[in-house]
Amino acid sequence: MKRRTILSASGLSLLAGTPMASLAQNKAKAAPPPPLDFLRLLVPASQGGGWDQTARAMGGALQASKLVDKVEYEYKPGKGGVPGLAYFVEKYARQPNTLMLGGMVMLGAIALNRAPIDMSRVTPVARLTSDALVILVPKNSKLRSQAELNARIRSDAASIRFGGGSAGGVDHMLMGMIGRALQVDPTKLRYQAFSGGGELVAALQKGELDVGISGYSEAMEAINSGAVRGLAISSRADAAGLRSLRSQGVATDLANWRGVFAPPGLTAAQTERLTQLATALNSSSAWTAELQKNRWTNAFMTGKPFAELLETEQTTARVVLHLLKLG
Repeated sequence: MKRRTILSASGLSLLAGTPMASLAQNKAKAAPPPPLDFLRLLVPASQGGGWDQTARAMGGALQASKLVDKVEYEYKPGKGGVPGLAYFVEKYARQPNTLMLGGMVMLGAIALNRAPIDMSRVTPVARLTSDALVILVPKNSKLRSQAELNARIRSDAASIRFGGGSAGGVDHMLMGMIGRALQVDPTKLRYQAFSGGGELVAALQKGELDVGISGYSEAMEAINSGAVRGLAISSRADAAGLRSLRSQGVATDLANWRGVFAPPGLTAAQTERLTQLATALNSSSAWTAELQKNRWTNAFMTGKPFAELLETEQTTARVVLHLLKLG
């Protein structure tokens, strides 16, 4: 099996790559399909988080590009998207005008919660974006650098109040990976889950957390405004004005990806129609502007490559959570 995700011996590195099949798809310029009258985007989380941000950007770009006339957003939050996944499968089976947002966070939540439902119940349409994570602290925190945080994790891990996205998701994984890279038992690290980036930033500002972990795109505004400070970014190299974890003594990196999925029971023609819609979105100038504005990496992938990636990533999420003693 081709592995898109790599677990390295040097502290657990989990990389959402962009294979050549994806790059080829990025360059393809097919004629746009006829516009849809209506599209519903199911966001399996609260408003203000990464999936909501992606859904709003996607819906706006679809309308701006005249690919869809009307877009409706529906929210079903909780447990990393697992309840939303079950709701999507049950309520919208055989309905070709609804897509669900999902990604690596959901795969981790499925593994952590040992959910009776998984992504085999839906049809992968397209992976859209990849996003690095950032380590955040309150603006008045005594922790002035990642090196200082590393020292505190090594000396008194249990005293640090970490927070991030849903339990088992990429933020939670990164906390455990940092602990493992620093040779600290991940079970000694405390973690509080939040359903949206706004709630996490508010908790940091109130002093309810010592350290937050979030997707860079979600935290960018709070960092730029000075509401919180960024200590490090989880990309392999320095980016967005932040030093990488690797350059600050933490031998690990992690990227989060997001995509869209169709409900079960669609015909091949209906699934292809949604894939064409995603491909046209990816080729649009409106979507390119959204990628640039949110500092997302274009990670577009459809068809068999995306289905294979999904299968591999689900297995990887289970392995990572087991190794980090999180699941």
